[in-house]
Amino acid sequence: MDGPAPGLTGDTAPRLTGDTAPRPGPGLGTIAVLGLLLVGLVVGGCLVITGGGSGEGAGTTVPPRPTSTLPLGDLSLAGVEALGGIDVPDGAADFLSARLDGDRQLDVSFTVTPDQVDALVAGSDLPPLADGARVILHSSPLWKLNPGTPLSGAADVRDGVNRALEVTPEGERIRVRLTLQAT
Repeated sequence: MDGPAPGLTGDTAPRLTGDTAPRPGPGLGTIAVLGLLLVGLVVGGCLVITGGGSGEGAGTTVPPRPTSTLPLGDLSLAGVEALGGIDVPDGAADFLSARLDGDRQLDVSFTVTPDQVDALVAGSDLPPLADGARVILHSSPLWKLNPGTPLSGAADVRDGVNRALEVTPEGERIRVRLTLQAT
């Protein structure tokens, strides 16, 4: 069969418009730049994954972890009073204590009657309690947290011990939460 295929008319050869000269591939300079970028990405990724080397002289925003510990030989109520300079009123109940963080912290919890709170704060030479002040910033299994109940707190440093105290109502009594931390 001679002639165009059925349905086609005229010249069927493809026509190119514009610049039809062949273009050269990437040059040696382009390949070198791409190679250096790839090496930089690999090295940077390795530094991120491994933490960036020895770290000597590197600035950090994380404060160093305290290395001192508390003398936690006596975890009784009398021992806690002596260690933290805390004057627990007579009649305190539900006393619990837990040593944490390699003896860097002691968590204490007990209950007192509402009329004993002021004596506890004054006798312990703590700053006045501030309504709504959360001064203990972590959770402890001792805290018996009561969501939605009012909270008051005070904190200071005494004899190289960070003291933080919070109080919250718990039925007819007041729950006292106390942390003693080595500085």
